[in-house]
Amino acid sequence: MLPDDEEFTNSIGMKMIRIEPGFFDMGIGKTPLPSWVAPRPQFLNGDFDERPAHRVRISRPFYLGAYQVTNDQFERCDPGHRELRGKLSYSVDGDEAAVFLGWQDAVDFCSWLSEREGLPYRLPTEAEWEYACRAGTTTIYHTGDALPEEFMKNARMSWYPDPERSKPGDIVGLHVGRTPPNPWGLYDMHGNVEEWCSDWYGPYTPGEQVDPVGYVDGDFRVTRGGSHSTEAYYLRSSNRMGSLPEDRSWLIGFRVAMGEMPRGTPLQVPGPELNRRGVVQGEPPGPRMGYDPDASYFEGPRVYVKIPPGSNGPMFSQHNHDPAITYCPNGDLLAIWYSCWEEAGREVCLLASRLRWGDDEWDPASPFWDAPDRDDHAPALWFDGDRRIYQFVGLSAAATWGNTATAMRTS
Repeated sequence: MLPDDEEFTNSIGMKMIRIEPGFFDMGIGKTPLPSWVAPRPQFLNGDFDERPAHRVRISRPFYLGAYQVTNDQFERCDPGHRELRGKLSYSVDGDEAAVFLGWQDAVDFCSWLSEREGLPYRLPTEAEWEYACRAGTTTIYHTGDALPEEFMKNARMSWYPDPERSKPGDIVGLHVGRTPPNPWGLYDMHGNVEEWCSDWYGPYTPGEQVDPVGYVDGDFRVTRGGSHSTEAYYLRSSNRMGSLPEDRSWLIGFRVAMGEMPRGTPLQVPGPELNRRGVVQGEPPGPRMGYDPDASYFEGPRVYVKIPPGSNGPMFSQHNHDPAITYCPNGDLLAIWYSCWEEAGREVCLLASRLRWGDDEWDPASPFWDAPDRDDHAPALWFDGDRRIYQFVGLSAAATWGNTATAMRTS
């Protein structure tokens, strides 16, 4: 049974704030955004994944931590985490937000806390997070249409830890509760560290929703709130981020919710993009008519980057670069590349096109893979000569390729 106090403090010193039921509009609000928030033209109307804005009803009360989970609190559950304090010079003190935590680490902490306290602790849903962040506001931030300077911790496109491009200001403290709370008493909802949510990431759907819980499956878990070393544009109440659940970086932590999981029905994963539809399995039926398989042919050039003009996500017509191409065992050719406004931006995503066996023209471009608000850089493809294709990509912790890990997927 839930407490009914406006706030309470649990046995490990976590202050919990009661969030009452209500309605809010989830997603991008007023546009165009002011120039200080949107210093480049691609930012003026927010991100494509913040639309369509839609009405959401939170039908039951829940509690949310007033602060992000700290090192001292997390290490009550996992003492081994203390070895990560100060990694890359971040999060040394006990009252700093705990980082270098994957999504499952956060879930396991909630399970441990639930067993200890006899109460249902969990991660907030993405909808609960935005509802609580806005705290009744409809502005760009809960502070209004401006974000005070104290929220800005190295608020720029950071290259850290690239030794040649890092700057002294890249290392900042992650102490919780050093900025003013929002109207409902929650601290650090804009910046400090990103916060894992329970949802699988996916596109918004139109129409009013009650207690949404995200998708039934996916590649990325949602993170919210932005972090240090992140431009102010990505700290907005409506902005969405996400990463692989296994990702552990100096940018992502979490805060806990408490209450039964909302009863919304998870959304089904959208159907495959064009580059994965209608793919014929098996060997090609034979050499193309009129071609000698023992001779070389050169034709073209053939356009494979076919993106509608003016596209601003999930495909970008501005800048398409760095292609990888492979032969597929069914005779198709598959090309992937990154698409963006600027190569160091968080919007960088991977697109694909397929030249199907027997066709003379490449399919129109379509999305291939995109960690939301992470720079997905330097794609590569390799066919093992049998039946499997490997995709490699540099997955950034944020913007730029100064902090990338290598991710691999297989067909």
